[in-house]
Amino acid sequence: MSNFITNVLKLVSGSVAAQALGILLIPIITRIYNPDDFGIFQLFISISGILVIVSTFSYQLAIMLPKTEEDAANVTSMCTILVTITSLLVGVVVLLAPGNIDDIFNTPGISKYLPLLPLIVFLNGIFFVQNYWLSRKTRFGVIAGSRVSNTLTTKVLQIGLAKSSVTPFGLIGGYIAGFAFADLFMLKGVKKDIQVFKKVSIKRMKELAIQYKDFPLFSFWSSIANTISPQVPAFLLAYFYSTSVVGHFSLANQVVNLPMGIVGSAIGQVFFQKVSEVKNGNGEGNMKTIVSEVYNKLISIGLFPMILLMLLGEQIFTFAFGEEWGISGIYVRILVPWIFLVFLSSPITTLYNVFEKQKVWLIFSIALLASRIIALIIGGSHGTPEFALALYSFTGIAFWLWNNAYLLGLAGISKKESIGVLVKYAVISLIVSTPLILIELISSNFYVIMFVAVVVTVVYYLIALHEDPMFRKMFSSFLVKVKNRS
Repeated sequence: MSNFITNVLKLVSGSVAAQALGILLIPIITRIYNPDDFGIFQLFISISGILVIVSTFSYQLAIMLPKTEEDAANVTSMCTILVTITSLLVGVVVLLAPGNIDDIFNTPGISKYLPLLPLIVFLNGIFFVQNYWLSRKTRFGVIAGSRVSNTLTTKVLQIGLAKSSVTPFGLIGGYIAGFAFADLFMLKGVKKDIQVFKKVSIKRMKELAIQYKDFPLFSFWSSIANTISPQVPAFLLAYFYSTSVVGHFSLANQVVNLPMGIVGSAIGQVFFQKVSEVKNGNGEGNMKTIVSEVYNKLISIGLFPMILLMLLGEQIFTFAFGEEWGISGIYVRILVPWIFLVFLSSPITTLYNVFEKQKVWLIFSIALLASRIIALIIGGSHGTPEFALALYSFTGIAFWLWNNAYLLGLAGISKKESIGVLVKYAVISLIVSTPLILIELISSNFYVIMFVAVVVTVVYYLIALHEDPMFRKMFSSFLVKVKNRS
């Protein structure tokens, strides 16, 4: 487990500075661009995100699984070819797209940015492929560096491009440049394995494509459904309301998922590599212990910030991003329970592949997608954006509760064990946050409220450190790492 902690720390500590700076730059960006610009940007991300998942047919998930490096290199090369072909096909489709596409989807202005789709699909797809190869090679330091490059390049250019023209192009251009720089950074790490890639052959690629056919047959459709699912709000909110509403939703989603993603994605990436080793008989430890430790850690780390956002969401967004972004804070309050459950499940969903339960994952993903579409259509037809998002969040809560219980069951963890940890930290969170709730009732001074929020946050994590030996070990290792670097 010590190697697991070390690899997580490589990803987390390498990303924290860049992600923190990225978060600090968001208030500048929100004062440059308006909600409509963010709405167009979110729609562009939504479309490209779906196409990126299509580009590899989910074969990138198989990069971790072969026992030999040569076979893994063949799978990686096959994914690269698929990404390239998909990008070219997207270019053809964009050229043939109807001229009135803005009117069809009630998204004025999106059509002028569609020619950039093939480029971002290629860059983002290559990013995913290299990510999985480097994870297999346990070069998590390189992955962390690529994330630093991605975040900093994106945010700095989004601000810099606004000097010439404040349009969605600044947001989209920075986003594309971020992936370009990240790809180049990771390529340096992949070059170390050039001798392995020289052994790649078309014949072996075909054989491996057949061997891992369950990924395009089942995991692919699951990935499509789960990629579309969080993107559905962008399209349906634009259709029923406006791109401005999409922009508010985009900021709410981005601000919450950005910091949570630092820990969640880092743990998830190392987790997949670790459990794949254990499954193949090459790693230390047992599946139940690893899954239990990771799940408990995510609860202790993520629960309290979610409670703070439910209490102070609107005030924080108004203060940090400007008066016109207060509505995003309201959206955050609605979305937080769902986002927290997704945060808990994001690392352990790889167990579907480890235990070869792709069919179950496919059924779950399609059912989830259908429920989200129905919820937003009902909400969009009969109420406000808040009502539509509440239905959207509720369906997410129901489905991800089931998902987490099922996956923990695969690893041999009972519902009683998992609920016990959640209840424990929920009780601690509520007790610790009581002073904040009382202060909020008797005072409207934002600075006083935030001071109390900082104090109770420190208290909570001190208790979490005391309650969790592994958490203490991670924290101590992090401090030693920082000390050695200074």
